[in-house]
This record gives sequence, structure tokens and C-alpha cells, in this order.
Amino acid sequence: MDDLLVELLAGLAVGASMGLLGAGGAIFTVPVFGALLGHAPKDAFLEALAVTGGIAAASAVIGVRAGRVDGRRAVTFAAAGILGTQAAAPLAVRMDARIQVVLFAAVAAYAAWRMWNSSNAAATTTSAGAETRGGSAGSLALGFGIGVLTSVLGVGGGFLLIPAFVLREGLSMPTAVATSLTVIAVNSAAGLLGQWWSGGFAGSGFDLGAVGVTAGFGLVGSWAGARLAHRLPQPIVRRTFAVLLALVALWMAVRSTGRA
Repeated sequence: MDDLLVELLAGLAVGASMGLLGAGGAIFTVPVFGALLGHAPKDAFLEALAVTGGIAAASAVIGVRAGRVDGRRAVTFAAAGILGTQAAAPLAVRMDARIQVVLFAAVAAYAAWRMWNSSNAAATTTSAGAETRGGSAGSLALGFGIGVLTSVLGVGGGFLLIPAFVLREGLSMPTAVATSLTVIAVNSAAGLLGQWWSGGFAGSGFDLGAVGVTAGFGLVGSWAGARLAHRLPQPIVRRTFAVLLALVALWMAVRSTGRA
């Protein structure tokens, strides 16, 4: 398949995932850049982070203008995430790429499990109007951990943020999605800066053209996904993406075994 077509379709799919769920950006983009386009693993992590951050930033602006972003939680999780990205950046630059691929497959499998199990729980919480408030220490710890994942694996962490915002923080799904995208945008920018400061871009084959095309069509997909979010049953959407994530995890695990 032509690389441009792969980038176009990947951008639409990744953007739709982020628009619908506030998650699933880099965790789908990394395999596209790494497996389908043949980029080196470390380059794929950086490129996926740039694409995810760009889409999330544009979507976050829309969310802020619509009044759907919870400012206090966005600041709390983003501040902790920035610390996590900077703390983990030197480790990410020096870590063996094969280990990163194995870890990525494990995180994708965990994300699939969380998304599958949280679909019914999120629907129940929203319909019942229940709110579960978590302590600030727990929020900071979770935000820091997501920042670490952002640096090491290039993932934005939406698969952790959405359940946390809905089930732990008691936010409605639209607010959770907009707030998640805001945090992802900040974490992605901080992750890229941390990689740059730690020498992660030295000798890198970072493909700015592929990133630009994928992110551009990702914005279109995100807009379409956000428009459809209120018309599609969220539990079915989440479980569909959970299955796709499980397939991604299996695929990456098989590829990492084949390269060993």
C-alpha cells in the first residue's frame, strides 16, 4: 500500500478514536509508523507522540471554547505529567528499543482490558449521576505515571485518563474526553521536549512529512468522531476499540518475538 494512503487512513482512524473516546491516539499510531511504514521503533514513538499531541491540542482548544474542560483536573494531571515526562526522558532515550516494543505491547493489552471493562462501568456511573472523588495525592501519582509512559512509549495515556476522570473523579463523558485531550496535548509537548533535551532526536529519522500528513487527516477524523460521539452508544464503541487494541497488542508482541 502506498505510504501516503497509509498515513491518510491512519490519521482519519486515529483522529476518530480520539474524537470519540479521548484516547487511542499514539497507541494506534505507533504500529502504523513502526510496522506499516517501516520506521525504526524509537522514531515511531516520537512520531506518534507528535501526531497525538497535535490532534489533541486542536481538539482541546475546541473543548475549552465549548466549556467542557475541567480546569482544575486538567492542571493537576498535566502538571504531574510534565514531571513524569522529564524524569523518564533520559531513561527512554537510553532504553533498548526491543524492550520498549515489548512494554508497548503490554500497555496496549492493558489498555484493551481497561477499555473493555470500563465501558459498562462508565455508562452506569453516568446514568446514575454518581460521583467518586479521589484524593489529590492519587491524582498526582496517576498523572506522574502517565507522564512516564508518555516519555518511554510515546503514548498519551487517554486509556488511563478517561476511566480516572469518569469513575474516580466523577466527570461526565464529554467533560472527561475534553479534559483528557487537554492533558494529552500538554504531556505530548513535554514528552517531545524532554526527548530533545535528553538527545533523543540526535541521529533520528523523524519523518516530519509523515507526521504532518497523519496529523492533518487526524484533525478531520477527530472532528468527525466528536460529531458522532453523541449519536453512537459508548459501550459498543469502547468495546470495539478494545478489540482493536487487543489485536494491536498481539501483533506487536508477535513482531517483538520475531525480532528477538
